[in-house]
Amino acid sequence: MTAPVVAAERRALTPYEDAPDPGPLLTLNFGFARARVLGTALDLGVFTGLARGPRGTRGLAAELGCDTAALRALLAALEELGLVTGGDDESWALTEASRAQLVEGGRGYLGDHFADVLAEWEQWSGLTELVRRGGHGGGELGAPEARGRYPGMFCGIFPVAVRTAFRVVRELALPAAGRVLDFAAGSGEWGIALAAADPEARVVAHDDPELLGAARGRAEEFGVAERFRFVPADFTGDAEKGAIRAPFPDGCFDTVVLAHLSRFAGPAATERLVAECARLLCPGGTLLVVDVMRQEPGRPALHRPMIALSLLVNTEAGAVQEESAYRAVMEKYGVTAKESVTPGLITVLTGERR
Repeated sequence: MTAPVVAAERRALTPYEDAPDPGPLLTLNFGFARARVLGTALDLGVFTGLARGPRGTRGLAAELGCDTAALRALLAALEELGLVTGGDDESWALTEASRAQLVEGGRGYLGDHFADVLAEWEQWSGLTELVRRGGHGGGELGAPEARGRYPGMFCGIFPVAVRTAFRVVRELALPAAGRVLDFAAGSGEWGIALAAADPEARVVAHDDPELLGAARGRAEEFGVAERFRFVPADFTGDAEKGAIRAPFPDGCFDTVVLAHLSRFAGPAATERLVAECARLLCPGGTLLVVDVMRQEPGRPALHRPMIALSLLVNTEAGAVQEESAYRAVMEKYGVTAKESVTPGLITVLTGERR
C-alpha cells in the first residue's frame, strides 16, 4: 500500500478515532431492554425460584413453566446485569442484591414497585408528541382517588423509604409527636418512625382502603401497631366536590405528615392539601411535608429531572416544585415554615401551626 493511500486512510479514520466513546449512548439506548429483562424475571418468579437454592436451567424451567432455551437466554442476561451468578447452566444462584430486594415475600422486596413503574411503558411512548404540543400526558396516577390502584407505587418502596424516615426524624429532633396523622400513609413509614421516636405517640394512618393493609403489616413488623388506628380515606368523594377533606375535626392533631402525594397531584391540589393539613393541626402543632423538590442551581439534581418528566408523562398535573412554593403555601394557611433537610432525593420541610 502506497504512502499516499495510507495517509488518506488515516485522515479518513481520525475523526472516528477522536470522537467521544459512544458506549454510554449505546447503553442508554438499550436501557428499555434491561428494564424489560428485570420485569420479565419478576413476572416469571425467577428470583423467588432461585431463593430456594441454586438451580440448573432445565430444572428451573420445569419449575417455572418456561422454555429451557429461552430461560437460558434470560438468565444469561440477568447475569450480565449482576442479578444472578452461574453461567455454567447448572448452578444459577442469586446475588446479594437480588436476594435482599427481588425475592417475593422478603422484607426488602421491591418487585411490586418495579411492576408499577414498568406499567408506565405505553404512556412513555407518547413523550415525543407530548414535547411537541406541551401539557401533560394525563393518566390517573396523580389522582388521589386512584392511589389504591397503584399499591406498588405508593407502598412498594417501603424498604427504601423507611430508612429515610427514621434518619430524618432523628436528625430533626422534633418535639414529641403526640397525636399524629399520616395523611396519605402509603406503607406507613413516617408514622412508624414518629411512633418509634415518641413512645407516647398515637398515630392515625389515613389512606385509600386498598393501601392500609400494607401500613398495618409494616406497623406490626416494627411493633407499634397497637398505637395505630387505620382510617380509610374517601378521596373519590373529595375529588368530586373539588376539595380535599379528611374525616377529622379541626385542630385534633399535634403532628400531620403530608408525604409523597403533592408531586403526583400537582400545585393546585398541593395548596388544598396543605390547607387541609393546617386545619387539622392544633396551634403549635408540627407539619411535615415530605416530597421530591426542585433544588437550587449548583446543588446535585440526582434523579429529579427524570422524575419531573415522568410526572409530565404520567399525570394530569403533577410536578416537582421548589421548596419555596411549599413554604409560601404553608404561610398562606397559617403554618410558619421552619427547618428543612434533604437527605438525597427527598426534602422534608417542617412547619409550626400558628
